[in-house]
Amino acid sequence: MAGGLGQRLRPLTEDVPKPMLLVGDRPLLELIIEQLSGSGIHKVNITTHYKPEKITEHFGDGRTFGVELNYVNEEQPLGTAGALGLMKESEEPLLVINGDILTRIDFRALLAYHHDHQADLTVAVRKYDLKVPYGVIECDGPMIRRLREKPVVSFFVNAGVYLLQPGVRRLINNGERLDMTDLIQRLLDAGRPVVSFPVLEYWLDIGQLADYEQAQEDLRKGKL
Repeated sequence: MAGGLGQRLRPLTEDVPKPMLLVGDRPLLELIIEQLSGSGIHKVNITTHYKPEKITEHFGDGRTFGVELNYVNEEQPLGTAGALGLMKESEEPLLVINGDILTRIDFRALLAYHHDHQADLTVAVRKYDLKVPYGVIECDGPMIRRLREKPVVSFFVNAGVYLLQPGVRRLINNGERLDMTDLIQRLLDAGRPVVSFPVLEYWLDIGQLADYEQAQEDLRKGKL
């Protein structure tokens, strides 16, 4: 998914789409494609919208990078799932990854987990700890029942990696604007199985300048 405007990373994204920002001396999207190829994934679709020529000119048909590339261009932004409705039908599971994610997730393990749980859609999730900088007071009406000093609250957050059964894409109409969260809710409302896959390996969402700087530092430290 490489069609976003990357507004939070301006001015870096004024001339290039976010997935083409350099991490070290290579574009972020090139690192992702290299990982996909190394995992045995050789058919890759790239959804584009903002400055698509920067992507197509670099990657071409993908052969140099060990994959077969197909470009799915969004004339208008369709959200984080809408572009899937523009893709050709396939009877194989579909891996979807945001174009601003750096991770060492094991895609083979994700596929095995997806099959083991007979899921229609598997969402990769990451544990996120939020430290509350104050003492938290729990009340029952006016009565104080408990006080916790600067507690740490843990959540699972969306890691921007998904695995979909072929039939799930049929829930997306051609040209429909739809976010992945909306697609997940559609499945949940229909009672279809959606499961979470915890990412224990390295993971970084490059959404802001601080994240981009962290990626450069992680590369220097050999984490990528």
